Amino acid sequence: KIELDSLLGLMNDGQQVGLIAFAGRAAVLCPMTTDFGFLRLILNEAEPQSVGLGGTHIGDALRKAVDGFREAGDIRRLILLVTDGEDHDSYPLEAAKAAKEKGIRIVSIGLGDEAGSKIEVTDPRTGARSFVKDSNGQDVISRLDGETLRDIALQTEGAYIPAGTGAM
Repeated sequence: KIELDSLLGLMNDGQQVGLIAFAGRAAVLCPMTTDFGFLRLILNEAEPQSVGLGGTHIGDALRKAVDGFREAGDIRRLILLVTDGEDHDSYPLEAAKAAKEKGIRIVSIGLGDEAGSKIEVTDPRTGARSFVKDSNGQDVISRLDGETLRDIALQTEGAYIPAGTGAM
């Protein structure tokens, strides 16, 4: 969240941004807007439970993002995809192809470790750290799928940034 918030500081007035959270489903948390303050409020409240269902459906998130862009205008369009790259049969490469057809590039930022690691979260209210658990109370292990993220980016003439487990 901190990294995304800092990116907003690099943007120009009049540029539009939106926010889609995804896990087992994708949800538009903030539609396209020029109001960076509003997006910051939404971003601040976003958490792993924002979309409810477990799993990862990258393709669904990309399709929602593509649908969020207007058709008209000679503007540059970019989707910043921040994920570990694991996907559960949502066909992300087909979604990337649809993005390319609309002139949208995708920059994939890969978070995590290809060997797998637990997902640590910090409670924004208390600062307490914990690990994400599945419905059985077991720690969720995330594995970076850099190959898929690279393929998504290449499909749209975008870029892949392997952030690993550090800061973006």
